[in-house]
Amino acid sequence: MSATHLTEHDDDPIVEEARDGAVSDDPLRTNLARGFTIVASILVALFVGAGWEWLMDRQDEAEYIERLVEEFRTGHVELRSDQEARRAAMRGSRRLLAAADSGLPAEDDSLRALSAALVEFRYFTPTHPALDELIAAGRLDFLRSSDLRQALMSYIQERDRLAVVEERERDFVAEQLEPYVVNAIEILPPPTPDDPDFWGPAVDREDLGRAVADPVFRSLLTVRIDRTDIALQFSVGLGRRIEAVLDELGADPDA
Repeated sequence: MSATHLTEHDDDPIVEEARDGAVSDDPLRTNLARGFTIVASILVALFVGAGWEWLMDRQDEAEYIERLVEEFRTGHVELRSDQEARRAAMRGSRRLLAAADSGLPAEDDSLRALSAALVEFRYFTPTHPALDELIAAGRLDFLRSSDLRQALMSYIQERDRLAVVEERERDFVAEQLEPYVVNAIEILPPPTPDDPDFWGPAVDREDLGRAVADPVFRSLLTVRIDRTDIALQFSVGLGRRIEAVLDELGADPDA
């Protein structure tokens, strides 16, 4: 009875239609499930990839910031050394100008220091491999802080201005002051060239005494003082730019 009953129902159009519908629905659901899985996998992969890239970028940024701190602290020390050397050169030049009335110093070391101030000049030469890398790659915006990027650009502009001023100062010393010194003042050979305490050439006292009374030499000294003072002012301005960068980096310039 049951077999005959099932066979009869199997021939029923309603049963056949229901069976056909059930069979036809299976591939659709399967394809939808597979499509959803594929899309979800892609989205997860993109999310994980983006998250990993963000993490790597932040690690790279932290490394760049650490390198920038070291570079700008080193530059700050060098710049202050340059400023002290310029102040010393200006003091020496003024002392020589006054020597026409007050006379040259009696101590040989003082005389040597004044002579060295005649032709010495400083040239700020910071090294910025990290900053140069960012600029060369066009990735300054890699640093997220807009204030830091602005401070770096202001520093670069001021550094370039100082370089122009220093170039003029160097040219004046090399082309005008130094030739006068070489022609008018005899540089004496050091008595003990291997002496570790020897730090500069001695000069003939009489030659230098005649030079400080020469209006041409005095004019050269005056121009030297003016140019050195201008370079010093630009150097001080650059120092403020360096301190601004270090402030944005969260670093103490004197640490």
